[in-house]
Amino acid sequence: MVTYKKLEKGTFNGVNVIEYSMKNEALEVRFLNIGGVLTKIAMAEDQYEQNLVLNYDHIESYFNNGCYLNAIIGRTSNRIKNGQFTINDQTYQLDLNNGPNNLHGGAQCLTYADFEVTEVDSGYELTTVLPHQTEGFPGNLNVKVRYTLEQNNFIVSYQATTDQDTIVNLTQHAYFNLSGNLSTNIYNHELQIKADYIAEIDDNLSFTEKLIPVSNTLFDFNTPTIVNPETKEVLPLFEKASGYDHLYLLSDTKDVVTFKDLTSNRTLKVSTTSPSMQFYAGNFLTEDLVFENGRHGERHLGACFETHLVPFDFESQLLKPGEAYSQSTTFTFTK
Repeated sequence: MVTYKKLEKGTFNGVNVIEYSMKNEALEVRFLNIGGVLTKIAMAEDQYEQNLVLNYDHIESYFNNGCYLNAIIGRTSNRIKNGQFTINDQTYQLDLNNGPNNLHGGAQCLTYADFEVTEVDSGYELTTVLPHQTEGFPGNLNVKVRYTLEQNNFIVSYQATTDQDTIVNLTQHAYFNLSGNLSTNIYNHELQIKADYIAEIDDNLSFTEKLIPVSNTLFDFNTPTIVNPETKEVLPLFEKASGYDHLYLLSDTKDVVTFKDLTSNRTLKVSTTSPSMQFYAGNFLTEDLVFENGRHGERHLGACFETHLVPFDFESQLLKPGEAYSQSTTFTFTK
């Protein structure tokens, strides 16, 4: 059984900010109506007291969320080279907000959307509309995201419809740290990713569309491996991204990620309907960022597992009127 609560957090930039909570016998999840940003994931085994995601110390930080911290991402995820895509023989130019790339749908993206939130069975439904031509994308896009709990599973389900041919590729940009309340960085975490290839990037972090085998490199997490890269031979492809910030082409759909804090034994498993995932190890979590309890940022304070469609495969992202975009990802927590 899921219990629901909501708390008024104040008004910022003319927007009423509300924190929603859902709790069952295994997990508690909290989030804001702004961007659907997660503010807490905690386990009953820890008396719901150990937060397993990063959370800004001040709500107003979510209105300038350059890290996309714990937010819903879209209308597209990851980088689009030169901010251009072509469908139906027509090329569209998008907002460039990451050098020569469009990142996560541009400046006016779902990260800052004021979602309408309603209770549903075992959780909440978040809805909003991205208008036609927002950041250059065609079509009015109706977005529905469901956050639900099933025992120790936190499930994020995405749906979208459009009134014009467009592209859609949504994800959740949660930063996980299983040490609890950010007691350490993620260097003592063990990681497994079921993937044999990553996507090559150029000096602008744009995808070349070439796939690189991970075997016998520091990108290989097919067997559980400590996240800390300092013990491994560094490659130019690693240095280009200033650390782990790469697209993995997944070889499975169930338990594609296993992430474990070796001190507490807290473990996160990720299953998804999506074929790829960006693994980002928090390379730019700088000291000026302030998280819960006054904890300042540092490199590798959290890890992101951004499951989504392959960002340079626009055919797979094509959504037409009368069709429905549908993907889901399940985050399972044990100890």
